[in-house]
Amino acid sequence: MKKRGFSLYLTFLISTVVFLLVTASYEISRTALDLGRSEAIETQVFHAADGGMERGLARLRQKYVPFIMSYSSIINQYRRLVINVEAVKHDGLIDLLVSASLFEGGREMSKQQFKRIGIENLKGRNGIGRLVEAT
Repeated sequence: MKKRGFSLYLTFLISTVVFLLVTASYEISRTALDLGRSEAIETQVFHAADGGMERGLARLRQKYVPFIMSYSSIINQYRRLVINVEAVKHDGLIDLLVSASLFEGGREMSKQQFKRIGIENLKGRNGIGRLVEAT
């Protein structure tokens, strides 16, 4: 029975197994980080669209007329949020359309759109219509 070279074979086998484990754990970690990052982006855009909806409702409470409003918020030197709010007259009531987009550099990373339909000219939170997710 020849035992020469067995330790070299065993070392190669163990090195291969360790390499595969490290590569697999790297891929799992990278995927988890990507998922966490995309979840954070989606949350920021959702809240930006919700804030745009509230700004639009506040403006309608001040003056119940159609309008278009756009504003942006710089998150850091690479990311910015752009929010567009539009109030349009429809069947004597006003519909509020809101879109929020997060840009990283010049590329749009995520977008969220909301629509509130059937807003009436009433005091307080009365008559604020029905919220639907715009497509």
